Amino acid sequence: MRSTSKLVIVAVAIAVGGLLAGFVARGSMNTKQGVSSAAPVAAVVETPTTAPLPVVVAAKATSSPGVTPIQAARPSSVGQSTGGQSSGTPTTVHPTAPAPVILTFVTPENIDCHNGNFQTFSASWTTKNAVKTTISIDGPGIYKTYPANADESLPFNCSSPHTFLLTAFGSDGTTVSRSITLQPRNVQTPSSGDDDL
Repeated sequence: MRSTSKLVIVAVAIAVGGLLAGFVARGSMNTKQGVSSAAPVAAVVETPTTAPLPVVVAAKATSSPGVTPIQAARPSSVGQSTGGQSSGTPTTVHPTAPAPVILTFVTPENIDCHNGNFQTFSASWTTKNAVKTTISIDGPGIYKTYPANADESLPFNCSSPHTFLLTAFGSDGTTVSRSITLQPRNVQTPSSGDDDL
């Protein structure tokens, strides 16, 4: 009985050993197959990941952050003026007022003094672009101020010739002048009661 049981134990040990050896052999073969078959899989996986890289690099080289390819292709407008206007604070240009013009200045050619040394005569004038006029007699002092167009009776002393200066004023203060000198005729002998002009 003892010898038989020993034989059974030995047989079982041999069988278990064979099974273990078979498992070890299969594991090593599977490992070798896994290594050899893993290489093609790795090659397939690497191919799609490396192929698009040149496309990505080319796209980055031709574009800038925040600028689309269409915007990059457009010419720059920096430094260009709009409508001929320069940059900065705009200046306001005020047109100058038109200059005044004396159109007519009508007086007698001379003054008849047969009725006395103190006479009056009629003078009239018309202007353009004027806001007022003045008359000066024998000098710069203003005798009187008038509208742009006027008809006035002016004094004349027959003791000597007299110069009448008409000045027209524009809205911006510019002036234009015209003068006329009148001579007395038929002068009477002055008396002590005559007044000088």
